[in-house]
Amino acid sequence: MRNVTRVQATYTPTGIRRFDGLPFIEALPPLPETREDLLLQLSNYPNRPSGKDRTKSEIVRIMELSSVGDVVYPFPDYGESALELAKILRESYVARNPFTAIDVQRRRALASSADTFPFPTDWKSSAQGHIMVGITGSGKSTFSNAFLLRYPQLIQHTAFGDQPLVARQIVYVVLSVPHDATLKGLCIQFFTEVDRILGDTEYSKVAKSVRTIALMVQLMHHVASIVSLGLIIVDDVQNLRAAKGANAEYLLNLFSEIVERVGVSLFLMATPAIDKVLTHVVRNTRKSASSGCVALLPMAKKSDIWKAFSEAYWDYTYTHKKNRLTSDIRDAWWDASGGDPAFAALAFLLTQQNAIGRAEEVDEQGFLRTRATNMAILQPAIEALRTRKVSVLRRFDDLLFGKGYFDLMGKLKITETKGLWNPGEFDELFDTDDQAGDNQPSGTKRSGEDAGDLDFPVEDPLKRYEGSGIGKK
Repeated sequence: MRNVTRVQATYTPTGIRRFDGLPFIEALPPLPETREDLLLQLSNYPNRPSGKDRTKSEIVRIMELSSVGDVVYPFPDYGESALELAKILRESYVARNPFTAIDVQRRRALASSADTFPFPTDWKSSAQGHIMVGITGSGKSTFSNAFLLRYPQLIQHTAFGDQPLVARQIVYVVLSVPHDATLKGLCIQFFTEVDRILGDTEYSKVAKSVRTIALMVQLMHHVASIVSLGLIIVDDVQNLRAAKGANAEYLLNLFSEIVERVGVSLFLMATPAIDKVLTHVVRNTRKSASSGCVALLPMAKKSDIWKAFSEAYWDYTYTHKKNRLTSDIRDAWWDASGGDPAFAALAFLLTQQNAIGRAEEVDEQGFLRTRATNMAILQPAIEALRTRKVSVLRRFDDLLFGKGYFDLMGKLKITETKGLWNPGEFDELFDTDDQAGDNQPSGTKRSGEDAGDLDFPVEDPLKRYEGSGIGKK
């Protein structure tokens, strides 16, 4: 579970006219000056072992091997997504200036029935959505964690200049689509996270007591507004495949409403199997991908990225003898992982662990042994990545960037899908017979369930937070 970082607001003008003068943006950490600086912020290189470290006892070196798991190699596509997330997080607040009358009206509308306070017709959300798609182990969660590490999760405001502004700002919330893909499960998860971050509310208890899911969703909208939420990260979106009836469509409608009505930006992460869920709900999906989509594909065996990735990890060799990383060793390493970053890091760690106290060097034979023993259970998936054959990859739809995925990108009008290897190198991967598959959302429309009058107190960021009354212990 992520530790909550709480800070008192300090305001720094951004130099961006669109953002300056907006308290919830100026309270965020300053942006780096260049793309390269942004990318470097995502990397993590623990202390590399020295020659002296490689002479330490077997057990000490085996324990030190854990540092391999802390390495974060900054893939170029990380930089692209980091730039988009930095932008959409701030864009989320452009249309939600707490000092404007229209924002007060919007907040009142979200906290009341439409008959009492109508939603302002001339308010337009500035929030956007971004999607990252990658095979299992491609580094989606690693990227997300590295990006969020630069941001506090909770900012306490007391005043902005000479204007009172007593409010708590939750910068981001991280959720995961439940395995049963229920709307209720995701909503409860949201309230539980908000309670955990704030530490003194019981929104989850209130949510569980409401009569209908529609009321729970309305409460979610209200709470997201109360806490001035900037970004919602939703992982495992491919779990929508398990949704029964129209639940997948309900959840996608919720994502769309979060962007359009609540004004909170959205970052979705999924495996390629997402195409089986989104193909028939392109309208709402387009809103969730308004800032684009990045695909993290496996590293190709002879690519520059695989060479740079393997060299970065090679610095964390703990065996007595540190060989030169030859092309033969690199190829054997790739064969043991299929170009998947997580599999590659695991293969390197296990091969060293096997060598310490024995051969005391990492070579081709060491990777072959690891592949045949420690990682044997993973070999069917790794073999699929190695062969790049649709007939094999189709058994693992979380690994297959097939025709269904690229058809979806076309429908979303995303003509360029950036990735870690050139799709043209593996034409067979995009077999034209590859179909999106079954388990599509049913297309059933919402039942029109009346959300009723959810009569919660109106939150005003210009007044004390405690005055809202909702969810307090």
